[in-house]
Amino acid sequence: MDAYIASFDGKYYFNLWRPITAIREGDQDGVDATIGDVTWTSVFDTPPTPEFPSTHAYNGAAAAAIFKSFFHSDQVKLDLVSPYYAAGVERHFSSFSQIAYENAVSRIYIGYHFRYAVEVGLRQGTELGYYVYENNLRELKKVL
Repeated sequence: MDAYIASFDGKYYFNLWRPITAIREGDQDGVDATIGDVTWTSVFDTPPTPEFPSTHAYNGAAAAAIFKSFFHSDQVKLDLVSPYYAAGVERHFSSFSQIAYENAVSRIYIGYHFRYAVEVGLRQGTELGYYVYENNLRELKKVL
């Protein structure tokens, strides 16, 4: 939840346009070198929120940092088969960091984010995950 709150605070502070708006309105952005494409669309419907930072990247990185802290390792063996959009596609992961990275860059591939929003989401999510683990997920001790 902390990652959602922090990333949405950033989204509405910076209030940056998403790729769908930037690409469609490229003729009107004040840069002569860009050409707009009013027919461009993302793979799925674009969320109705500002672009920066990527909440998906933020959350995945925070979770990865917590898992790395808890297990004292970045290493994991995880094999997944997609049951939905890419039915039968297999993914093999060897680290929590790899999972967080692929989760994050998926937002670029489907057209929701620019790379910088994903990079910042990964960095800030990682920092938040370590902070939450160290400060809020400590083993609770009984006071006698």
